[in-house]
Amino acid sequence: MEGSPAFHLRRLQATYRKRGWTIWHGNSTSQYWAAHTGRMVLISGESPQALAAEIERIQPSNYPTKVPTPRRHAPWRRPPLTRTLR
Repeated sequence: MEGSPAFHLRRLQATYRKRGWTIWHGNSTSQYWAAHTGRMVLISGESPQALAAEIERIQPSNYPTKVPTPRRHAPWRRPPLTRTLR
């Protein structure tokens, strides 16, 4: 795990704030904490990864679990040149 607790804290806050989570690092416990008022949940993790995994367990993200198959598009074709008659 590289980086300071402040770095990981900012990253976690930026990721989960918009989903309703308040996240902080306990200096006395050296753990990462998260609370979600709407869900009435308080959780902690020994590492940023552990806390993120617990949040994802409680509130899974909406990201697809499978990469979608790319759609085939017809290649772009230049429209035919038309001449206007005057």
